[in-house]
Amino acid sequence: MPRLSSLPPSVRLAAACFAALVLGFALLAQVNLWHQVSGGEPPGPDKVLTRYHGDPDRTRLDDVLDGEAHPSFDDPKNMWQYLGGERWDDETTQANRKRITDWVRAGAPEDGFAALKPILTGMGLCGDCHVAGGIKEDLSFETYAAVQPLTKPGGKYPLSTLLISAHNHLFGFAVLALLLSVGVCFTGLHNRLRMLLILGASGGAALDIAGWFLTRTWGSPFHLMVVSGGGLFGLCTTAMALAVLHEAILGRAGKVDAP
Repeated sequence: MPRLSSLPPSVRLAAACFAALVLGFALLAQVNLWHQVSGGEPPGPDKVLTRYHGDPDRTRLDDVLDGEAHPSFDDPKNMWQYLGGERWDDETTQANRKRITDWVRAGAPEDGFAALKPILTGMGLCGDCHVAGGIKEDLSFETYAAVQPLTKPGGKYPLSTLLISAHNHLFGFAVLALLLSVGVCFTGLHNRLRMLLILGASGGAALDIAGWFLTRTWGSPFHLMVVSGGGLFGLCTTAMALAVLHEAILGRAGKVDAP
């Protein structure tokens, strides 16, 4: 079977462009992991555990109203920007945030909800989205019963969101692993190494996605599956992309080692 470097220039160019885009994707994935998932901190197992299984000492309201954890106005988890102030250190922002967090710390009593309702449903505030007709009307703040679950610590990653994310990611991982696996079969890598990279890419993706659900349900130690599976997938796909890129640009014409 001929190697990629023996094929016509147009085929080598297509393979090289694909491999280069995959490497760019891998880099952007790390940037996204750092900023979006880890909140600007080095990603690690504890972050994964908290993301999927929840934090026993922190409520969802605590998280989204934390300007230190979510300083960027573009951060989808930054909800403190809707507390009436223009900045995190704005007096209005801090005052309204304190009223909400003090209520949560007090156990979120129902008789204290009415005093917070002007903030939670007011226009120019949370009411821009969390009321009937708003873009987040499915998470309404108009009743105590709707808000009360957000005051409970340890909220797990929403199952409906997790299912959508898993569906999209698993398909993307499968297609990426397949294309790179086929490409690496036409390189000069030793057959045994090719087999290990192919198995690592597919197995890593499966471990990663399975770990999401197991971590959400039971927590530790299944979060280590997410870390190890994602790391294995990233390592193997990056190695295959580099091999394909090298073969397409610098490889010597010849035949692939027999399987």
